[in-house]
Amino acid sequence: MKPLRHDISFVPLAVAATGIGVFIGMDAVMKGLVAFYPVLMAVFLRYVAGTPIVWAVFLRRPQRLSTRSIVANGLRGVLIVVVASSFFFAVTILPLADVIAVSFLAPFFIAILGRTMLKEPLPPRVLVGLGIGFIGVLVILHGQFILAARENAPLGFAAALLSAVTYALSNVLVRRQSMHDSVEAMVMLQTTAAAIVLIPFGIAFWQPVELSHIVLFALCGLLGTGGQLMMAWALSHAPASRLAVLEYTSFLWAALFGWLAFDEIPTVSTIAGAAIIIGACLVALKPPGTSARGRASARGTIAAGRDPGAEAKAPSETRDGADR
Repeated sequence: MKPLRHDISFVPLAVAATGIGVFIGMDAVMKGLVAFYPVLMAVFLRYVAGTPIVWAVFLRRPQRLSTRSIVANGLRGVLIVVVASSFFFAVTILPLADVIAVSFLAPFFIAILGRTMLKEPLPPRVLVGLGIGFIGVLVILHGQFILAARENAPLGFAAALLSAVTYALSNVLVRRQSMHDSVEAMVMLQTTAAAIVLIPFGIAFWQPVELSHIVLFALCGLLGTGGQLMMAWALSHAPASRLAVLEYTSFLWAALFGWLAFDEIPTVSTIAGAAIIIGACLVALKPPGTSARGRASARGTIAAGRDPGAEAKAPSETRDGADR
């Protein structure tokens, strides 16, 4: 079993932020597709499109798979089916702003689960950053989050909350399973499992697919796989609690895509909220202080790079590594 990595550099942060942006791009395409097709059919085709890609990536660096790895990652594949299906189901009922607002609860769940399941430290600055980031979200949503009577609204909010919780759990399990499997193996197994689980639903809700939409589903498979690989790599290198606050940047990505694709100009509240979110990231993601000699920090790393022996000296953060 490999020890958990605790890279305090900004490389995992940059990779995670990029992965989140790629996911938002996929969400934008899927948002359009679920207007034409049943949610479970659309999610099924997204994972079918991604399966050949993840296998191609895995076969470049094949790993011998144990029964434990297949079971653990397969169960996580079921979990990501719940994440995707509940999110896109919520979008069909509620305005996107409402669903995104609920999804920003995920960083809180990630930080808490990272502490309880992985014994990761939860520095006060992370909690402060999470709180500041949530204030930024509220500022952005001010004037947009309009309460109105909508049919099935409670069901939509419940689905959005389920998506946030299961997404957080999936991220923490990725980090825990990284002690056993490579990033390529984890993403390949979870994507394949998701596609297999969704087969009966894809058949039950099947309807003819337009040729132009086939291209869009293929794009979703590519973007989704790319985002998964980036997030899995980042989570295998840095604590989940440290990466959690980056989830708030998804609103910034959404604003960018809205401007580029739909000519939507960010409002004053969006700009103000974005500034707050960036400030939250800077607060929460500031690396622990190190001395000039590069002595080990509280997370078992040194200024000049990761100390191979330091990670092995932190049993409180590596003893819980059964499943992901």
